[in-house]
Amino acid sequence: MFQHEFAHEYFGNQLTAANWDDYWLHEGYGTYMQPLYGRWREGEARYATMLADERGKIANLRPIISGKVRTEEEVYEVDKGGPGQDIYYKGAWMLHTLRTLIGDRAFRDVTRLAVYGRIDPRPGNFAPRYGSTLEYERFVRRVTGKDYGWFFDVYLREAALPDLIETRSATRLALRWQAPGGRVFPMPVEVQIDGRIVKLPMAGGRGQPACAETRACGDRPQGQAAAALGRDRAISGMARCAGAAAAPHQLTDACYLNNTASIWRL
Repeated sequence: MFQHEFAHEYFGNQLTAANWDDYWLHEGYGTYMQPLYGRWREGEARYATMLADERGKIANLRPIISGKVRTEEEVYEVDKGGPGQDIYYKGAWMLHTLRTLIGDRAFRDVTRLAVYGRIDPRPGNFAPRYGSTLEYERFVRRVTGKDYGWFFDVYLREAALPDLIETRSATRLALRWQAPGGRVFPMPVEVQIDGRIVKLPMAGGRGQPACAETRACGDRPQGQAAAALGRDRAISGMARCAGAAAAPHQLTDACYLNNTASIWRL
């Protein structure tokens, strides 16, 4: 609780919204600062533990935003159509996912723009401001040079989470994202092949590792390849993040907010 409230004060309450519909910015960031503080203080294990605790509190009953002007009650009360506590916990996990996706430096710059309206804040060169979801999306696009509308459409404008669907044969693993509303969801996925991590860009929401080129399947008899494909379907409890700023050997509790583990082993 202290870290959460201190986060609001650290930002001078500048990171807030004029419309209650966008209040995930205010509370999502405050909630995400809690595991980030734990990471700074005690390391990756604490970060993973705190994120796991927050993950268990996500309800996914309503979209985070409606695109309309809403009152406080219409946001906080689920029976009035609001996302309720998801503006805290799902908002925090969405920010964790975004940071994983775009990297620490870009995430820091996006945060500075959201808080101060500029990347180079100094005493006296910024003024109190109110943010919005659409503005935040523009900041991400400005910093990264890429359109992440697909990311915000799924995590903010849909209630359900995407599923990672697998299709297997004796020598191939094909993955595809099944996102709510039939949306295209090109979230990268990492696959571990004989101890080597391969990132699948998942263009169009689909990806398939070139197994024969990695020796994971091509250099084995068919029976051995099938056995290799069949074991260790997903890491239990631990998943390595595609695009994470951590060192290659480090693991975090989860990469992305979804219904399926985000790393696969061949």
